[in-house]
Order: sequence, then C-alpha cells, then structure tokens
Amino acid sequence: MNVKPLAFCISAALCGAAVAAENQASESASSEQSVFEVKAVVVSATRIETNIDDVARPVAVVDKQTLETIQPQSVAQAVAHEPNITVSGGPRANNQSVNIRGLSGNKVLQTVDGVRQVFESGHRPSYFLEPELLTSVEVVKGPASSLWGSGAVAGVVSQNTVSAGDLLAPEQNIGGFVKTGFNDNNDQTTTTAAVAGRTDSVDLLFSAYYRDSNDAELGNGESLVGSGSENKGMLAKAQWQLDDAQSLEFNVRAANVEGSVPSNASANPNGSSNFMIGRDQDTLNAAVDYRINTDSPLLNAQVKAYWNSVEMDEERISDGRTDKTELDVYGINLNNVSQVGDVTLLYGIDGHREEFSADRGGDNRPTPPDADTDIFGGFVQASYPVAQGWRVEAGVRYDYFSTEAKNLGEDRSDNDVNPSAAIIWQAQDWLELTLRHDRAFRAPSSEELYSTGYHFCMFPGFCNSFEPNPDLKPEQAANTELMAKAQFNGVFGQDDSLQIHSSVFQNKVDDFIQQIVTDPVFGPQMDPGKTYWYNVDEATIKGFEISANYAYQAFKASLAYGIVRGEDDNSNDDLTDIPADTLTADLSYGFWHSQLTTGVRVTHAKDQNKTKYEANVDGTTYDGYTVGDLYISYQPASFAALKIDLTVNNITDRHYRQAWSELDEVGREVILSAKYSF
Repeated sequence: MNVKPLAFCISAALCGAAVAAENQASESASSEQSVFEVKAVVVSATRIETNIDDVARPVAVVDKQTLETIQPQSVAQAVAHEPNITVSGGPRANNQSVNIRGLSGNKVLQTVDGVRQVFESGHRPSYFLEPELLTSVEVVKGPASSLWGSGAVAGVVSQNTVSAGDLLAPEQNIGGFVKTGFNDNNDQTTTTAAVAGRTDSVDLLFSAYYRDSNDAELGNGESLVGSGSENKGMLAKAQWQLDDAQSLEFNVRAANVEGSVPSNASANPNGSSNFMIGRDQDTLNAAVDYRINTDSPLLNAQVKAYWNSVEMDEERISDGRTDKTELDVYGINLNNVSQVGDVTLLYGIDGHREEFSADRGGDNRPTPPDADTDIFGGFVQASYPVAQGWRVEAGVRYDYFSTEAKNLGEDRSDNDVNPSAAIIWQAQDWLELTLRHDRAFRAPSSEELYSTGYHFCMFPGFCNSFEPNPDLKPEQAANTELMAKAQFNGVFGQDDSLQIHSSVFQNKVDDFIQQIVTDPVFGPQMDPGKTYWYNVDEATIKGFEISANYAYQAFKASLAYGIVRGEDDNSNDDLTDIPADTLTADLSYGFWHSQLTTGVRVTHAKDQNKTKYEANVDGTTYDGYTVGDLYISYQPASFAALKIDLTVNNITDRHYRQAWSELDEVGREVILSAKYSF
C-alpha cells in the first residue's frame, strides 16, 4: 500500500470531523474565552530579560505550548525544527546534542536556568536535562562570548525549567499537575508530577518524573540496540520574596539514567572497539539566586552561585571492565543593569572552577587527566539610541583561563578578549534591519590538552595511543551578520498578521580544534598510529536562514529554510557536520475556540553531497529525505483541567539517515499523553 499520502489523509479526516462538529456548536460559544492565551515572549539567553522583538541577535524560542505538541525525547529534539539547528549525536535520545549552523559539541554553550553546563568526556553525553521539566528553550545563534565567555563559538542553548509561577494562577495558593504518556515505538512510559504552593512571600515547587523505555525501532523495522533506558529525577525550587525589591531563590535538581549503550553511542556496537556497556549516570545541580530591583535606575542586579556534579559509572558487559568519570563545577555569576540617561548598561563578572577526575579499568586504556580548570571573566554591554530610528549596541568581555593536569604535573594559562557591535535601524514601522559583528572563543579542554594512554588496540601490543598537546590554542570565531525583521498586520484582512525573520551570516573560525587519528602502518616498520588534537588554521562557515509565521484567527502557518556551507580555507576541503539544506513547513488550526488544535509538520532535507575532504576516501554522500509529523491537542472548555496531546512523528515510517550520522533514524512514533492540572 502506498503510505505517502497517509499524513494528508489523516489530517484531512481530522479537520473534516472537527469542522462538522464546529458547525453544530451553538453560536453562543463565540463569546467564550480561548483556552490558550497568547503571551509576550520574553527571553533571558541574552543575560537580560527582554521581549524577543527587541533582541538584536538571531534567537529561536520554543515555548511550553510548542514543547507539548512536539513531545521531544531530548532537548535537541525540542529545537530541531528551527532553521539551521539540527540534532547531533545520532538517534539515541540520551546521547543527542544540538548543532547550530554546522557546529556542535563543546562549541555550543548550554545553560540551565542561567547556569552553564560544561561536562565533556570522550563519547559520553553532555545534555542531561529531562525535557519534561522544560518550560522553554532559547537558542542564540552565532558567537556569543562577549556575554557568556568560553564555549559560545556557535551559540547558546538556554534551557529554562518550570517554576511555581508557571503552575499557579495569580490568586491560587496551591496547584500542580499529573501527566502520563506512552510512546508506541519503544514502549516508553513517562510519568511526571508537580505540586506548587504559595504564601504571602514564598513560592514552592516540587516536581518528579520517571521514564522507562525499550530499544527504539528504526524505519526498516530493525531495533536500535542500546537505545532503551530508565530515567528518573526531581526538581525543587523555593523562591522567597524578601521585600518589594529583593528575592532569594533556591534550586535543586537531581537525575539518574541507567541503561545499556555502546561506548560510542553515535555508532553501532562491535566486538573490537565499540563495546556495549552498562551506564549508571547521576547528576546533581544546586543554585542560589539573589535578585534586587530597586527604584533607582542604576541597580537591577542578580547574584547566582551554583554547583554542578556529574558522575558516570560504566561497566563493559562482555568482561566486567569498569570506568568511572566525575566532574564537579563551582561557579558564581554577578550582573547588573543600569539606565544612565538613554544608555542601557549590562555588566558583570563570572567565574567557575571545574574539577575533573576519571579512572579507567583494564589494560591498554586511555588516561584522562586529573585536572582542574579555572575560568574568570568580566563583561559590559551598552545600548544607545543615537538618532530617531537608529540604535547601537556595543560590548566587550575579558576572560582568563588556566588548566592544571595534576597527574602529569603540567599546567597552562591564557586570556582572551571578545568584542561585539551592532547597528539597528528601524527603517519602517514594519521593518527592522540589524548589522552586527561578534567574536567568540573556546578554551581547549583538559581532555584535549592532556589525554594520554591508549585509544584502542588492534591486537595485543599494537595500540593507537593518545599524545598530549599542551600548546593548543583556543578556538576563535568572528561572525558578521545582517538580519531583517518584518511585521505586517492586516495582510489580507483585519485579523491576520505575518512575521518574517531572515539572516545572512559568515563565521570565520581560526585555530579550529580537531581530533586526528592517524592510520596504522604495518611495514616495513610497524606503527600503530596516534590520536591527538590540533589547531586548524582557518575555516569559514557561511549561510542563510529565513522563517515566516502567518496567523489568521485560529489558523497558523510557518515556513523555515536554512542553508549552511563550511570550508577549510587552506585545503578547500568541505567541513564535516555541516547540515543539509532543510525546509520545514507547519500548518495548524484551532477548532471550538482552540479547544482542539490539529497540525501537520513536514521537513524536507536535500542531498548532502558537499563531503569532499581528505579522509572521505570512499566519496560518501548522504541522501535527502522528507518526513511528515502530525499533532493534536485537546483541552475541553468544560473540563479545562484535562489536556490530551497526540504526536505522530515520521508518520510514513520513513527509513532515512541524517547527514553525517553513522546510524539510521527512528521510525514512526505515536506518542500519547494526558495531563491533569489542579
């Protein structure tokens, strides 16, 4: 049977049924208030809470309502439909990370509630937040070290967790929700609950979740070995309003993930180098957040102290060999916003210390460094209206960083300065143009600097070994970007609107850090090769993206298109991990005054044949694909406490592979969830 028209047929049937029911509804229903309220979008990923329409950076925001329709299995999946943002790390959800404009891994800085997350070790995961705890995700695209310091070479993924204020109405003192869900692809069950309370001066929240899944099924019917897991965790928040100007918040988050997975989860397991392991992963995060906002325009400050802990215990299933990896991060952020005349100043200082240690069992193993890393920085950003319709932004940040490998008795230190500048022109009431330039850097990690020991062995006594490179330079990025925002009201009538955002950019990356694994030589002299990190002199990443959003009453349509190109400026080789050109279209309609919303999303990725680089001796390219998703949300006005969401991903069960991935993607997923709020 031809299944390609299935998405259209189901969507049409649902729409037809809903239209028939709507025609039968009484005319008095027209006076009822919509269940869903549209609120202004305020972002904090730029370190100052700002309406998104006033942000002069390319920022993508995925709000709570969108998250509930996507029902993502990872943070990366939550933002994967935004232009020039893709999932990196393969289809195993616990191993996925975010690729922004062709850069991923430690070149993308991630934060949770304003606290940076910096874990990095081999092929192990680095995104630990359960998507059920998210209330929004913000992505700053392009270098942002002038605000955030080391790591923001590609941008920032800012994850925001639920708070008591998200669950309680203004006059409500206690409330919460219970939610349960099922994914038929991997027999996954998910249960989430939260309770919030409020007194005159204190807001309290406690939330917990449990997720259990088997191995996922691919589009060809095969199982994705090592993709099932058991996830559980909790989130607790207490916010104390000390007085009208001051507040103090305590935030604790803990999570545990257990399951069997290949040691390199982005590839298939084998019996020689990518073994199946049992992983027990614990994370613990704690933060204290003090804020003061006085009547004085000079003082609107925040002080945040935090501790992040990651502990991974691993055991090779075939022989019981054990590994242990630990990271503790201690940090503090201080920033203030001052209004001096027409000038808005954002300034502050950050500092954090990373304490990394690891034990590797067995013979002929890697020897990760027992290392401490310190990074301290100060920044200032100013915004000033220079003339009618014209505004300038300028900023600069200084960072000092040092790393000490205690097991080797070696250390190094360096510093970096990163400026940013933007000119914003309100050309028309409906059109804003922005030209900006941003610099960024990433300090080399202790693993890149000081790894020793053996990477892998081909046979006893013939092992590829790690070679430290303490002279690695920090990566540098310089991005120039032209942005346009257009807003039209009353395009075809009085009740519709159209928003168009577009950007063209060029990111010059110097001293790009890349890992090299040299090939073995079997004669005349035997050489097993080596593994090391080195700096690529120059690389250029450039591209274009555009998104359009149209709304007419309960009808919404969006279109997003992204293009990225990457090249080594010295060899003219194509860069790896550059995503294929991708077009995403999304249509939805709300019936019965948005009690029932149905939508369809189609993603089309073109062939990725820009894969000419020295190591690609086989000339590997990646075929394009088209994938359709459906989503339905139902929240009856007569029982608004109940909300049901149905998501059908990859509805045609397409068997495909994303560019640069070593694994095929997951097949059809039918995800059903029910949420009861009180």
